[in-house]
Amino acid sequence: MQKVRIVAIEDKKSIVIAQLHRMGIIDLRKSSLELADDRPLPYSPNISEMLIRINGALQILPKKAVSKERHMKLEQIESEVRRLAAISRIYSLSDERRRLNEDDSFLEYAEHVVGIFSGMKIDFSRLKSDFLSYAAFEASGKSLNRFKRNASRIENAEVIERKLQKGRFLVFIAYDKKLKIDELVRGKDLQEIDLGAKYLDDVPERVLKNVGKRKADNAKRLDEISRELGSLSSKHYSRMANLREMLEIEQERAEVSSNFKRTERTFIMEGWIEKRKVEQLTKAVADASKGRAYVEEMESDELAPTHTNRPAFVKPFEYIMNFYSTQRSDEIDPTWILLLSFPIFYGMMISDVGYGIASFFFVSWIIRKTDPEGLMNNVARIWRMMSVFAILFGFLSDQYFGYSFNQYFFNYKLFDWLKDAPIIIAITILFGITQVIVGLVFGFINNWRRNHRKLAIAKLTSILAMLTGTVAVSGAFFGVFNSTITVATAAVAIVSVIATAALSGIEATETLNLITHPLSYARIMGFGLGSIIIAMLIDQAFTPSLSNGALLFVVYLAIFIALHFLNMVLGIFEGLVQGVRLNFVEFFSKFYIGNGIRFKPFSYKRVNTKESAKE
Repeated sequence: MQKVRIVAIEDKKSIVIAQLHRMGIIDLRKSSLELADDRPLPYSPNISEMLIRINGALQILPKKAVSKERHMKLEQIESEVRRLAAISRIYSLSDERRRLNEDDSFLEYAEHVVGIFSGMKIDFSRLKSDFLSYAAFEASGKSLNRFKRNASRIENAEVIERKLQKGRFLVFIAYDKKLKIDELVRGKDLQEIDLGAKYLDDVPERVLKNVGKRKADNAKRLDEISRELGSLSSKHYSRMANLREMLEIEQERAEVSSNFKRTERTFIMEGWIEKRKVEQLTKAVADASKGRAYVEEMESDELAPTHTNRPAFVKPFEYIMNFYSTQRSDEIDPTWILLLSFPIFYGMMISDVGYGIASFFFVSWIIRKTDPEGLMNNVARIWRMMSVFAILFGFLSDQYFGYSFNQYFFNYKLFDWLKDAPIIIAITILFGITQVIVGLVFGFINNWRRNHRKLAIAKLTSILAMLTGTVAVSGAFFGVFNSTITVATAAVAIVSVIATAALSGIEATETLNLITHPLSYARIMGFGLGSIIIAMLIDQAFTPSLSNGALLFVVYLAIFIALHFLNMVLGIFEGLVQGVRLNFVEFFSKFYIGNGIRFKPFSYKRVNTKESAKE
């Protein structure tokens, strides 16, 4: 990556910005020059106002298909938006619909209150007096008794009660207007009825009649509004959606100059670009400004933003990496190691063809149902890849929901989880040693690039300590090597640990992890063996058979399916969690710092519109 500075004449600002926006190859950053800060382009407030207005109208309209249009000049866009009388009509209809919906809520409440008082001789219009106040409540049996006790202490108060339904009661009280009864009737399960609510202005029968007519009128008008909005959408939605996209593009261009610096007649912008594209940028800026701007390369101690260009099938792993912590630009990209190790670890821990196939189809369904840009979708795509490895390792170990089926087709089994357990655990530890060494190699390269020479060399001495220590332990405890090799490698391992401590105290604190982290990979064998044994136990205890009768066959089949499903879910969960742990803790801790800054070029992605002919 190369940091560049662009200096141009002020009157070429909008042209240069538009050109950079179209190219989408430079990540613009705030300049550190001690000059006055630039401002958004003067028409930015107008664009924001138009964008808010048109976006709000589009939110009201039913969605329709959008036809592509060419991007217009800003003056044309503004003219089109101002001329669209439909926008005002859309807002007017939306306001009317909101008022009608609010009115419906008042009507429904009036219906509710009338229902409570149905059969009682009451005229709501007369519940207004210069001398008396009236109140009504819905109450439970317990709160009703408390209410009546409190009301009995109110002089000349009249209380009427009526049983409703489901243990609820209506209480109606008339009392002297001068009295304050709030404290007396307050209760946790006492809901006051608003006797002065809108439309409660007659006897219940006439209120119901009026409310019914009003609701019918509202429903008719709401239907008319929906039809008119549908018609407006058919005529204007596509055009308005295109105008919105054009305005969004213009708004980005108008506001980006707040990152610039300025003098009386020039503006200065800085940013990062791929080194191979500097010449392309220089030519494009010169052409757009007609020679009134130039690009210069800058020396910078700043950490460059991280720019990756990975194939599409790696994108889910890239998403997870960024979710965890963005890679620094001066770090080796570990995504390719993750792409290989994660599925292998998961596949070994599941190691069952049946579970692999079931999880493959399940996650394929998740992928279809979730947002392609979301976390769940990306995790599911990784999960699907790992399911393939679960099928592969299941075939190699001849496991099909705990059964063996290979003999019917290939009579092939690479390893047996029960008989070959010592070999499998040795292989998983070798996996751990290999991946930890790869992590230390990455750590050496990263620190050498940063001129942290001692720490870089300490990574090499750590590798030497691990390799010689592994040989020494293998010879001393397992007799893999003779005594001469064992003693020699042990001595080298001790010297390497001392050298590591002398070179870097930070790396010396990791010495114990050189033992524990490779051993941690033995969990692959532990969880894999556990899943296989549980599957076998389920098969032995609950394999259904018609010889036991139809009823027991159905019962056993249900238990068989349920237990295998639970074992599969447990295996999948453990496989995901432990696979993540082995990579992000044991492996990444050897080299990965993260907290990088992602390369975000000043660009846009058109959805509905096309570049104008001149662009």
